[in-house]
Amino acid sequence: MLWPIVLGLLVCVVVWRLMKQEPNDLEHLPGPPRTPIFGSVFIFLGKSHKTAMGIRLNADKSTEKMMYKKAIMEIGQIVMKRLTTVWLHSDLIFYNMPIGKNFAKCLENVHSFADNVIVERKKTYESVASEEGGRRRLAFLDLLLEAERKGEIDLEGIREEVNTFMFEGHDTTATALAFGLMLLADSEEVQERLFEECQQVGHEPSVSDLNDMKYLEAVIKEILRLYPSVPFIGREITEDFMLDDIKVKKGCEVVVHIYDVHRRPDLYPDPEAFKPERFLDEEKRHPYSYVPFSAGPRNCIGQRFAKLQMKVVISEIVRNFKLSPLVPGARPQLKVDLVLRPAETIYVKFHPR
Repeated sequence: MLWPIVLGLLVCVVVWRLMKQEPNDLEHLPGPPRTPIFGSVFIFLGKSHKTAMGIRLNADKSTEKMMYKKAIMEIGQIVMKRLTTVWLHSDLIFYNMPIGKNFAKCLENVHSFADNVIVERKKTYESVASEEGGRRRLAFLDLLLEAERKGEIDLEGIREEVNTFMFEGHDTTATALAFGLMLLADSEEVQERLFEECQQVGHEPSVSDLNDMKYLEAVIKEILRLYPSVPFIGREITEDFMLDDIKVKKGCEVVVHIYDVHRRPDLYPDPEAFKPERFLDEEKRHPYSYVPFSAGPRNCIGQRFAKLQMKVVISEIVRNFKLSPLVPGARPQLKVDLVLRPAETIYVKFHPR
């Protein structure tokens, strides 16, 4: 089970830093009265490692983490540049230009990081796996290593899965939380309703409590509607079909613009507004009108993990702080990338309750 580890380890870096201060001392913290909330990526990289890979990233791994994060950021930018530049579609041209060589170098850094994780866990996973009720509690990587021993997957396959989980498990959640705290800071009514729900629990929420908090669930869904971490996905058509009067043939590659689907006024009246109550009654909504984690057999493997991370962090913040914006109603420009990002740092004010 992943959830006990999440609850035991997952604390947003913003809350951790602020809760170390006495409430009366917060106003005396150095610097302007604001807290940057886009930058908690490393805390989620560490939690993804511990929860899914069974490995804790210590302080001496900070250089590796920096290189990994930098490589991931550059890969996203390069991929978008290549997608939107026709002459870079050719491998011959792309890999013989500086941009292609930089891409190969970044990819090498990412693979090296994943390979080190696999090698490190291989040395220890048998000795650290515990027995509880006759069942071994295994990390995600342990299951992959066992599958390798059975001949069901090779090392390259393990590396691909590790890369997928590490990338999807930290970068996307951190950016979603940045946007989410921005939206909450700008909506006092939503904050207070969420605070009341947290108060009804009356104690540190368990996984069961978090899953029963309907308004918190609606808040998370509305955050991901407005700012889906992955704004578009590619798919290959498996059979011919008609889209209005256009025939889409089998084998055609299509791009689904999730960001635009979530802002269709016929699906979401007043689509730019932050209204979590939209998701308190979903009976009338088409199941594919809301797809922040994709849908079907190719949907996101870590969506429950990501949503639980967001629930833990947001509920902890709202229980202890009121948020307010520096500029009410302001929205950041967005950055074109594989992951939806703000073009500049998002700031909010934290007021102790």
